[in-house]
Amino acid sequence: MLVEVLCAVDFICGLLRHQAEAGTPTGDKAAVPEFGDKMNKFRRKLDDRLRDHYRGHWHPSAPERGSAYRCIRVGRRQVDPVIAAAGKEAGLSERELLAKLPADLTLWVDPDEVCVRFGEEGSVGVIYLGGKTEGSDSDPDDSMASSTGYNSEVDSDRASPETVLLNVDNLRPVVMPTS
Repeated sequence: MLVEVLCAVDFICGLLRHQAEAGTPTGDKAAVPEFGDKMNKFRRKLDDRLRDHYRGHWHPSAPERGSAYRCIRVGRRQVDPVIAAAGKEAGLSERELLAKLPADLTLWVDPDEVCVRFGEEGSVGVIYLGGKTEGSDSDPDDSMASSTGYNSEVDSDRASPETVLLNVDNLRPVVMPTS
């Protein structure tokens, strides 16, 4: 679960950061230091909230089970409650989040797969596609595929994103269109 949540958090934070930097005259992230501080806090809060939200709803042996519950939505007028709560804790208003996130964004965070769709009629892109590992069905909180480079010794319930990222070798989530 940790790898998938980190990919989702990175993707959402990347969208927010891109919009913040695009709003500056030079596109320079140094021009928005207060937003950068809020983003760091938002990243931590969103990671914590998503892991808590998905606990008990993560089923590696049946990834489709609970998929709707794990879906993250941003509409034209409303941000997903998990994102809104993390934003509030980080000092970002729902209005700020709506202004910086694309309207009609859907993100599915499932065991071994994170997908995104922009717009109601948009195609679905894969952000992360993991592989099943032996024993992944037996531990619902650890679907970390060895192919990701994450250290399987990390306890996903207690590890911080910073701790886990120290154990990453060449993890580069990329959006790939699906057919």
